Amino acid sequence: MSFLAPAAAALALTLPAIVALYFLRIRRPTRVIPALHLWPNQIRDRQANVPWQRLRFSWLLLLQLLAAAVLVAAAVQPVLPASAGLAAHSIVLLDASAPMQAKDIAPSRFEQARHLVSAMIDELGPQDRMTLIALQATPRIVASGSGDRDAMHRALNALVTSNGSADLSAALALAAGAVRVGEQSRAYLFSDGIVEPMHAAFANGLPFPIEYHRVGVSGENVGLTSLVMRTSAKSRAAYLRVQNFGQQQRSLTVEWRSDAGLIDLRPLNLQAGQAQDLVLPVPDTASTVTARIDGADNFALDDRVTAIARTPRAFKVLLVTPGNVFLEQALRLRTDFQLDVISPAAYRGSTAYAMTVFDRFSPASLPDAPFIMFDPPAGSPLAGGAAVGIGRVRASDAGDPLLTNVSLQDVHVARSQDMSSSRFGRALVTSVQTPLILVRDVPFRQVLAGFDVHESDFPLRIGFPILVQNLSEWMLPPSVPGHSFHPDEPVTIVPESGASSVAVVRPDGSRRQLATGSITTFAETDMLGVYTVEQRVSGKVETSWFSVNLFSEAASQLTPLDRVTLPPARAFPAAQSVHRGFLQIWPWVALVALILVLAEWLAFHRGL
Repeated sequence: MSFLAPAAAALALTLPAIVALYFLRIRRPTRVIPALHLWPNQIRDRQANVPWQRLRFSWLLLLQLLAAAVLVAAAVQPVLPASAGLAAHSIVLLDASAPMQAKDIAPSRFEQARHLVSAMIDELGPQDRMTLIALQATPRIVASGSGDRDAMHRALNALVTSNGSADLSAALALAAGAVRVGEQSRAYLFSDGIVEPMHAAFANGLPFPIEYHRVGVSGENVGLTSLVMRTSAKSRAAYLRVQNFGQQQRSLTVEWRSDAGLIDLRPLNLQAGQAQDLVLPVPDTASTVTARIDGADNFALDDRVTAIARTPRAFKVLLVTPGNVFLEQALRLRTDFQLDVISPAAYRGSTAYAMTVFDRFSPASLPDAPFIMFDPPAGSPLAGGAAVGIGRVRASDAGDPLLTNVSLQDVHVARSQDMSSSRFGRALVTSVQTPLILVRDVPFRQVLAGFDVHESDFPLRIGFPILVQNLSEWMLPPSVPGHSFHPDEPVTIVPESGASSVAVVRPDGSRRQLATGSITTFAETDMLGVYTVEQRVSGKVETSWFSVNLFSEAASQLTPLDRVTLPPARAFPAAQSVHRGFLQIWPWVALVALILVLAEWLAFHRGL
């Protein structure tokens, strides 16, 4: 047996103090009585308080001394040695992402995982260290290389779940950086296995072995996975998707509301694994609409979704073309574009337009504003060299944000101007022969494509309208994007011209003031719900909104994974030393002390 707090043994001085207090002479008031033989007990008690008199047996004194001795024994915290298979440095990756809020284990998966980690902390030996990493969309080290169990418990108890995903690759990179050279370490992953796909390569393996501890038992869940607004010339409607991810039939009711009140109630009966799409009306006066499903559910984050119904600020855009249906249709996908289409002969300038798209035409004077130009005519300022045959195309940088969700795998271009000597900007889409699409940020955000879209199969691919959408949003970002964002996803806010102040009000009512005069990125989007953006322009407050919803089938599919694909560990010795842990027995000693105190109290009231 050993003691965690041996200095507490100094409290044993209370034992002689109790004995000394027991013999202290009691001061009593003087009373005149007719005869002493009527007060024998009081005479004996007075004699017992004489310091030099022989000690007489007392149950109260005995119980008091025993209680004090046992309390001192508890204070020194006695522990018994126990084998603990912990390495010198234990690295704990605790999943704190959205699916860990599921309540298939009471009170939740996260609380169950926290309980398991707490038990590991109690097993730390005198020389052991532990690093605690919160596994979230942006993993962070909560406690680094600490052997202080109390500090580790405090850090663990302060950890809360997020509404985002779990980036396991980034968490493992953090864990690898926390390991010292030559140090014996082991990692423990407490998770339900619902994590982002591994994107980091660990060519040399991890500097530690890692164990996966599954948390969670059930995948039963019904969630709202999509809510999209569609506006036509005559009406507005919302398209809601409801999915049953479980193995049992579910009956539920969808509640449909706007900011003005209840609109509709829809009963649904979903079979196991079934998804159903609903078309719901949107009032003309609505600014936001909300769908909610009722009934008990293990996962609340996907039971309520919100969309912005208010039409965003419109941009006037001009398309100058001899005729290009592909470009026109791709541009009309932006609901905040007021698109005008004219022929090159009718072009007189574009000062009234926020952006101009030139198709096989170049004006004598280029606008000092954002523009996109396809296939500039020979002899124009932006024209390239002689046409060359192309064939397959590829991304200049596959990770470029402008190519998000754009697949170029089956895209071909018959021919293009030779843009290899162009100084217009950096290449976005290229080929073996020449760059094909160039972009630049100054003096304005502008795009130059050296080929005619009719000489390519690109317009027949889904990637073409997506690319036009990405480019137009990069060139003309809406002041406040009205679509839905994922938790922790940054939102780009462009202050209105002349705005003297810009503030974002989060769903909980907290307010964040933003800088004015330049494009601002707002990253505090961890909460689900509607965010209100207030801009003061010319003394008036202009209000707009954006929403944050879970909208993740991977997260709503709550079934915990039995196995998680993890990077291999480097070669380690076959035998790993076993570190000694502790089995704490002092709480039981403290319980015995409490029982003795109660016994002393009963003895006192019974007059023993």
